[in-house]
Amino acid sequence: MKKCIFGLMLVAMIATTGLFAAGAKEGQKTFIRIGTAGSGGNYYRLGAGMAALWNEKLPNVQASIQATKGSPHNAELLADKEIEVSFIGGDPAYEAYHNLGAFKDRPKDRYKNMRFITHAYPNPQNFVAMSWAPDIKTLRDLKGKRVSVGMLGSHGEFLWKQIMEILGWSYNDIKAEYTVHQATIDQVRNRQIDAVVWPDAIGSASIAEMMDTGFARLLDMDADVIKGMTQGMNFPYTIPANTYPNQNKAVKTFAYSAIIVAREDVSADLIYNLTKLMYENLDYLINVHPLAKYMVLEHALNGQPTGMPLHPGAERFYREKGILK
Repeated sequence: MKKCIFGLMLVAMIATTGLFAAGAKEGQKTFIRIGTAGSGGNYYRLGAGMAALWNEKLPNVQASIQATKGSPHNAELLADKEIEVSFIGGDPAYEAYHNLGAFKDRPKDRYKNMRFITHAYPNPQNFVAMSWAPDIKTLRDLKGKRVSVGMLGSHGEFLWKQIMEILGWSYNDIKAEYTVHQATIDQVRNRQIDAVVWPDAIGSASIAEMMDTGFARLLDMDADVIKGMTQGMNFPYTIPANTYPNQNKAVKTFAYSAIIVAREDVSADLIYNLTKLMYENLDYLINVHPLAKYMVLEHALNGQPTGMPLHPGAERFYREKGILK
């Protein structure tokens, strides 16, 4: 375990130095940058574990994590060849690949370099309201309230914009707070916020800490919003009762697949080895972050965006394992 912790610390230190050039090689060394999200989040922590694993098991690879603004930002970084591998939500990955939604005005085929590697885990949308705002029972009760919607440009804000379209709202209808994780928890403790609407993995430490204050209530998403938000890559999801402190009933929402993608020009042999190492060392990754338990080989192709090809390296691995015929 000490070795794993040291590896994670080393990865984080290297990630902050900015020494890695895209796909650069120095002698026999190949540098791989992994796009995650905000530091301390699930993508960041699991990405650090992946990088530490690859660095330990592949002597010719040097992997680092890169903190980002989340899925939409990661799509841009992949398109600009500033990262090689990335976590990304299934829905923004689909929209980016096909120049739809938030990406419709970007250059045509800008994101066609994305290739699917694997499903990582389900990521549900959370709707949390505070005790000092007892009138909040549905999303429509958020009008005029102080609402944390995630960082600017994040997947959380991406989803909130889609929810506002269903509600017929604009940002004029709420007092938006562009916060996430610890910043939002601090706002809850200081009574500076009325509600939280952003995604985080099941069992999220951030949501658990908010609920543990005794101020927070985890609420159902509105039925019409769930229906509207599950027309594409998202799917209905139920957060089981007692997943979080002070949550005595199941909560209905929607979720998306957090997936891992790579640029198409990253070597097939390299992606084959990276994919193989992940699935042969799941216990290692689970020790880093329990969410890795959702990386089940039989479900590896769940959440693959329609139309986005598999990376040839991942395809080779799945054919060897009988996942693809």
